[in-house]
Amino acid sequence: MAVDRTMLRQALSELVRLKGVADNPTRFLARLYSSALSEWAGELGVDQQKLNRLVHVREAVSGR
Repeated sequence: MAVDRTMLRQALSELVRLKGVADNPTRFLARLYSSALSEWAGELGVDQQKLNRLVHVREAVSGR
């Protein structure tokens, strides 16, 4: 199944920003990231774990 690249880029951008904030130890921010990850995975029709891995990769690349 093909994924809409524009929507995937938007999802990754939003999730990378949220993940950066969610690394803060507050439980609320971690839940916010988890909720957003779940919503985007459902919207894109992809597995949450795979999307989370893409977020980690995007985060590492943008951190350079």
